[in-house]
Amino acid sequence: MLAKIITLKFNSMLESFDDEPLREFIKDKDVHSIRDHFFIRNDMPYLAMTVTYSMPAQLLPQPRNDAKKDESWRELIGEKGMPLFNTLRDWRNERAKKEGLSPYIIFTNRQLASIVAARPESLTKLAEVEGIGKAKTEKYGKDILKLTAQPSEEQKQETSEQEISEQ
Repeated sequence: MLAKIITLKFNSMLESFDDEPLREFIKDKDVHSIRDHFFIRNDMPYLAMTVTYSMPAQLLPQPRNDAKKDESWRELIGEKGMPLFNTLRDWRNERAKKEGLSPYIIFTNRQLASIVAARPESLTKLAEVEGIGKAKTEKYGKDILKLTAQPSEEQKQETSEQEISEQ
């Protein structure tokens, strides 16, 4: 959330405050609140307007396509870990939509890859993953443990192959 203070001077010809600077400023913002404070300076009335706002998503700077993305997290999991990583990433995207957050706020790709590599079996082990503290563990831990506890397709295939060879 951002804030701006705009001071409006009393216009004696209009017999009111000229609010054009305020209107111009807020026209392309998502305004959360506006608070006013009246004061007099050198016998001239003023209104100080405190505006809390955010920028609409379409006005935020978009990431540059030519910027090289950090893909080093892939080294943590290799090809075998990709199915679980994709499952966790899909879960993260769904959760981010529900909460109105960017996915990386919930977990970064590196954190998801670290979860895949560690395969934590408890909330304590999950909290040991770098960048995952108490708050994230409490909020998302149970969901993550459910997803990581599910056998991967490779494990399912190995189990079925063992069952066939035992017969």
